[in-house]
Amino acid sequence: MGVSADDCNVYVRSERAGQRMMASLTAFIRRRLQLKVNAQKSAVARPGERKFLGFSFTGGQPPRRRIASKAIARLKGRVRELTRRTCGVSIERMVEELSTCLRAWHSCFGFCQTPRMLRDLELWL
Repeated sequence: MGVSADDCNVYVRSERAGQRMMASLTAFIRRRLQLKVNAQKSAVARPGERKFLGFSFTGGQPPRRRIASKAIARLKGRVRELTRRTCGVSIERMVEELSTCLRAWHSCFGFCQTPRMLRDLELWL
């Protein structure tokens, strides 16, 4: 049984530096920490090409933290699920569950650096 290390990003200036850092970190994690590195999830890429814990990054300078499209799609799906007319719960219960969902989501994603995304979601809601 192996333990794995995941959910970690390192940002450097060039792809070449990224390749060197990846090799160094992978060796350290395997040898010193005795953890497995998932090669399929690991990559050297530009910040805008990767997602991390529901966030991605803009391509501008400096890069800004934005909510990944999958995270927005999951929220919209959950809101649709909670607000179905055929779910058989009272409006009070529906509002309570929706409020809990939105507060939790905002606590995770409310600190994005692209406020337009949050405004667009607010309009959608």
